[in-house]
Amino acid sequence: MTHNKVSFQRGLKATLLFVIGTSMLLSGCAGNAQTGAQGNAPGAATESPASNGSNAANNTANQQQNGAAAVTETEGLPSGVKVKKVVKDITLKNNYHKKVELLTDGGKRVTITDANGGIVVLNLEYEGRILEVNGKKVTVQVDQGEQQTITIPDNITIEDDDNLGLNKGVEIEWNVDADGNIQSVELDD
Repeated sequence: MTHNKVSFQRGLKATLLFVIGTSMLLSGCAGNAQTGAQGNAPGAATESPASNGSNAANNTANQQQNGAAAVTETEGLPSGVKVKKVVKDITLKNNYHKKVELLTDGGKRVTITDANGGIVVLNLEYEGRILEVNGKKVTVQVDQGEQQTITIPDNITIEDDDNLGLNKGVEIEWNVDADGNIQSVELDD
């Protein structure tokens, strides 16, 4: 269980780095393009302090409504996959909103929306153990899910700090964007 906790923390850190990088990119784009919809990009993922209990509750309710309007129940999900339950639902700095949902296929959908309910980040995170490898085509037993076969694109660098390689029994984590494209892959022992 401790290893899964470490894996989850690594995945969370990777997602956080992705969000911060995306935020910086959007911040630069918003400054150059002068688009009003982008606004200020979120800073570090910290929960905003509650100055007044009722105002904080109202802000959270408004964020949930905005997020719900911007993200449909099936947005970014593979065919037949549904949301099982909400794991985290918080307001971030600058009224950005983060929602983490557990999916029926064992993955997690991470959504970050801006103050207007526009999607800033929408990706799926998966963790599991490699069952079979055929080049870059990998069959994985997803934690809390079923087997999936993924093909790792040639343009994706596999993060493999321990030089484990794509081998049977190795733990693997991968992130998928809203279009179903693999964005990152990490191996653990």
